[in-house]
Amino acid sequence: MTERVAERTAPVFFGKKTIAIVDDDEALLEATSGFLEAMGYDVLAFGSGEAFLQSPDTTRVDVLLTDINMPGMSGLDLQNVVRAKHPRIPVVMMTALRDDMLRQRAITSGARELLQKPILADDLIRCLEGA
Repeated sequence: MTERVAERTAPVFFGKKTIAIVDDDEALLEATSGFLEAMGYDVLAFGSGEAFLQSPDTTRVDVLLTDINMPGMSGLDLQNVVRAKHPRIPVVMMTALRDDMLRQRAITSGARELLQKPILADDLIRCLEGA
């Protein structure tokens, strides 16, 4: 009886996807990484688009989650490079800005989704699983 209860109440973990997160906000990067790791994902965290592109781990990334507004390379610029070099990697973008034109630009340039910060956990998981 106890074992059956434990099975029903065990947390649901998601896929074995490797998620690369790119954000210059260190606190958000750590919080999002920790959450996704707790959900069962492998996570690679980067403070810039340049750092992501220089990593030898880019070939094992299943989904790229990137902020749009960052110093240096923007998320839109990063997406363009990723689409050219690694076209199989889907990109999910995030931003704190509420801007319909920016959303349209991100989606038109190939993003699977543009999530609004603060991001709801359900929305994040839905996007990552659907990517």
